[in-house]
Amino acid sequence: MPLRWFTCPDKQRIEVAECLKEGGCRMRDRCAARTYLQMVRQERKWTGKPSTTQLIQGTMKAFLTLTREYAASPDSRAFMIHGTRGHKNLEVDDEYSLIEIAFTEDSHTGIADVIEVENGRTILLDHKTAGSYKVAKALGFGIVTEGTGEFYKSGAKKGQEKTRKVLVRDEKYIDRWEWGYQLNDYRIKAEQAGFKPDELRIQCTVRDGGTYIARSRGVFRNVYYFKIGILPDKKVAAFFEQKKRQLVRALAKGSWNEPCSGKENWDGIRCESYCDVAEFCSYGKYLKREKEEEDMAIKGLSEVRRLPRLGKIRLGIKKISQGGKEYPAEVDYFILDPQTPSELENKKIIEEFEKLYGNQPKQIKIMFPVADPDVYFPQFYKRYGSAASLKCKGDGMVAACATKEFAEGLKIIGNDEFGLPKVECKGKDCPHYQSKECSEVGTLQVLLPELPGAGVWQLSTGSFHSIVNLNSCIDFIRAACGRAHMIPLVLERREQIMQHNGKKTKHYTLHINLAIRLAQLQRYALIEPTKMLLELPAPETDKEDIYYQENVVIDQEPEETKKQTEPPGYFDPLTLPSKRKALNGFDKGMAMVCPDADKLRPKTDCDACDKFMGCPAWFEGGRT
Repeated sequence: MPLRWFTCPDKQRIEVAECLKEGGCRMRDRCAARTYLQMVRQERKWTGKPSTTQLIQGTMKAFLTLTREYAASPDSRAFMIHGTRGHKNLEVDDEYSLIEIAFTEDSHTGIADVIEVENGRTILLDHKTAGSYKVAKALGFGIVTEGTGEFYKSGAKKGQEKTRKVLVRDEKYIDRWEWGYQLNDYRIKAEQAGFKPDELRIQCTVRDGGTYIARSRGVFRNVYYFKIGILPDKKVAAFFEQKKRQLVRALAKGSWNEPCSGKENWDGIRCESYCDVAEFCSYGKYLKREKEEEDMAIKGLSEVRRLPRLGKIRLGIKKISQGGKEYPAEVDYFILDPQTPSELENKKIIEEFEKLYGNQPKQIKIMFPVADPDVYFPQFYKRYGSAASLKCKGDGMVAACATKEFAEGLKIIGNDEFGLPKVECKGKDCPHYQSKECSEVGTLQVLLPELPGAGVWQLSTGSFHSIVNLNSCIDFIRAACGRAHMIPLVLERREQIMQHNGKKTKHYTLHINLAIRLAQLQRYALIEPTKMLLELPAPETDKEDIYYQENVVIDQEPEETKKQTEPPGYFDPLTLPSKRKALNGFDKGMAMVCPDADKLRPKTDCDACDKFMGCPAWFEGGRT
C-alpha cells in the first residue's frame, strides 16, 4: 500500500497529494521544499516478488508496509534521502566497474550497487549510511567489566574488588549479520549470472561521524570499508527461503501475528522511533503506547482537551568515564529541556527559565494540572532491555509484558487487549528487580505557570525516597486544602545522606516545599481551579500566557469536593492559631509560651510560623 500521509512537525497528518500542491501546506510555512518531499514519497513498487532488503527486515514490517496505508515524517526520512542521493553520486562506473546490477531471475529480486575489479580481484560492493552505534557494533566494540585493583573496605561487598565498565574492541563482538546475509545473497545471484566475486565489501558512511558521541563509541572516521565474510550457500538460501515463505503466507492470509525479532527491531528501538507501520503491530502499539504515556501521562481525560508535553525537567547530566563510556550523573539542580517543534521557541523558554530561576535552580514553581494524583504522578515497576526498550511494566500485582519472550519465568495470568501476556507482578520480590533490571519509576507531570507555553513538563525519577516524599507532600496538601491541583507550589531538590552497602552516599531528592503559610495555601485553594492561572501574576512574555485558558479546562470534575476522611488530631487550617487555645501550660490567653524561644509571644506570631504544624505547644506529642 502507498505512503498516504505526511506527519507534520506538530504531529498532525496531511495527505501526501494535498501537501504537494502549490500552497497546500496545512501549516502555511512548509517544513521542507516540495522537491525534497517528492523524494520522500518515492517507494519501490511491489512486483509480486519480494526483494532481498524486504526479506532481511522483519516479516511483520514488510507485510504491514505492503498492506497498510501509512504515514511518514519527512524529517525522519532525511538520512534515508541522504543515503539514496549518496548512492547516486557514488555509483560512477569506469572500465573496471559495473553499477546497479539487478538480479530478477531468482525467487526474490535484488540490486547490487557495484561490482568492481581491484588488483585482479572482483569485489562486490554495497554502500550504506548508518549511525555510530551500528558502526561501533560492526567494528567489534563492546562494554566489559574489569577490576580496578581497589577493594571494598566495608559494607556487604567488603573484600571484593571494585569494578568499572570499559569499552574494548574484540572480534567476538562484531555484529554485521544484516550486511552478511544481504551481500552473500547478492554473491550467490551474481555467481548464477556468471560473475564470481572474490570479496564482499560494505562502504559505510557514518551518519553522525565527527561528533562527540561517535568518538566516545570508538568511531573516529566518517567512512569505513568493511570486509564481509563468505557464508555457506545453503545457510543463506535457507534463511531467505524461510523469510520468503513467511511473507508470502502473510500476504495470502491477510495477517501476521509474530513481531519482528530483537535483532530485526533493534531491541525495540526501531519500533519506537524508526518504523512507519508500528501503529499497526501489537508490539509496536505497546511500545508506542508506553512512550506516549511516559511523554504525556495527562491523557484520556478528554479526547478533545489534551495538554501537549512541552519538554522534560531533568535531574542529571551525561558524563564520560575514563574508559570512554557515557553514563548519567546526578546533579543538585533542575535542568529544563524544552522539546517544542520550534528551536526558537525552545531557546526563548530556556532564557525565560534562567531569568526566573538562574542557571542551576534548586527550586522551581509548579502546579499540578488535574485532580487525580494517579494521572499526574503515576508510579510503576518498569523493566528495560539493554537498548532502553520497555520489556515489562507492573503495579506490584499485575504486569504487562511486551512479548511472550519477556514473560518467560514469570507466572502468566492472562492477556491484554493486544494479546500480549499479563503476568503476576511481585514488585521487589521479582528476580528481575533483584537483578536490577527492574526498578520503581515515578513520572511527574506539572505546569510551570511562570513560563510561556500551554502544556505540561515531565520529570521522571527512580528514587524511592523522592517518590515517597512527593506522595507524602501531595497527601498532606489534599488533606489540608481539599485538593492539590492548580495551587502554586515550590518543587525543590534537597540533599539527603543515605546508606548503601555500608557506605554513606549523598543524593538530592525531590520535595514540595511546605514552608508556605497554611492560611495562604488555603486562600489559593479557595480560588476556583479554572481561574487559578488567570489570577496569578502574568509572566513577562509576548502574551503567550493567553493559552493558559486552554490548560485549565482539562479538569472536568464537579465543583463540589468529596469530604475527606479526617485523621485523628486533624484540625481545620482555616482556624488560625490566634483564634485557638494552646495546650495547658502553654496557653496564656492572647499570648502563649513559645517552646523555641522559651518566652511569651503573641499568638498572632504563630499564624506565620512554619513550625506550627508540629509545635508541642499546639499538638500532643510534639513535632512529628
